[in-house]
Amino acid sequence: MIKKIILSALLVIACSFAKAQSQNVTHVVLRGETIESIANHYNVSVEDINKANPNIDGIIYVGMKLIIPAEVTHSSTPTIAKQESNKKTATTSHNAFHSPKTVDNLQTTPTTHNKNIWRLKGIAGLTTGSWTGKDFKDGEKDSEYGQVSNKNKATYQFHIGFIADYIFSKNVYAGIGIIFNQSGYKQDLLMSSGQNWDDEGGNYDGKQTVKMAINKFDIPIHIGGMYDFSSDTRLFLEVGPYISYAISGNKKYTGYYTEYDDIHSSETEQINKKEKIGKGSLKDFQKFGYGLSATAGVSFKNIILQFTYQRGLNKTIKKKKQYEQNMLLSLGYEF
Repeated sequence: MIKKIILSALLVIACSFAKAQSQNVTHVVLRGETIESIANHYNVSVEDINKANPNIDGIIYVGMKLIIPAEVTHSSTPTIAKQESNKKTATTSHNAFHSPKTVDNLQTTPTTHNKNIWRLKGIAGLTTGSWTGKDFKDGEKDSEYGQVSNKNKATYQFHIGFIADYIFSKNVYAGIGIIFNQSGYKQDLLMSSGQNWDDEGGNYDGKQTVKMAINKFDIPIHIGGMYDFSSDTRLFLEVGPYISYAISGNKKYTGYYTEYDDIHSSETEQINKKEKIGKGSLKDFQKFGYGLSATAGVSFKNIILQFTYQRGLNKTIKKKKQYEQNMLLSLGYEF
């Protein structure tokens, strides 16, 4: 009877030992953690973590999954003092998501190494829009009908969207997004028949403000680099192309036009009209567009502040050298 009891006890101890040897702890790296801090947290050595994760090369980053070897976190023949120490370690976790617990309560995971993760962020903010190009410059122009002086100004509108980044390594990533963006331009025009008075009529002057507003979807594609300035602060740079499609838009004219029949009489007409994309002067507007963009930003914990410059490469109007350019100031949140 005594022999059976002893054999049963030995069998239970052997099974417990084998179970402890076969299980591992999975730890997801959080911002601010290092290999040394993780090793201290689980009461293992840096060498043990490196052996269990041969592909990390001593480099970790936020979101990486590490295998913590269970065989070194629990001894096969623990003393009473060690058992008490393990109980304290199991109840004093700094984060509930990856709290070290007894081996029996942990789920076993395959010992695979995964460096690639997705990161999603939402952004919204102010868009400063304007157009540029040879046929869209400030200054005066002469024609057979008189003189036109124009002054180009930016418009202030908004944008909102989501961006998904794929992390390749600690410092390199690539991403794609979809952003609803309002852009356009504002232009002040001064018109006159010229400095000299024509006694035969045809003398005029006027002032006109033109405001262009476009509602479009942008799809930016970028490659980026990031640098951890501190445990909570990260700097990043992104460059790449973008494509866009205008779903709607219009050009609004306001102002006045005065025509002088002679030196003593005149007639003034108020200007207030609107043209939609595909009609009037916007008949040849290009709905599909493409260009290049560059972004610089900083993130603090999950809050993002970034600045983006967009430069269109296709003509906004057929046969006219006019191109869009936008500056986007965005505030975002990283999920």
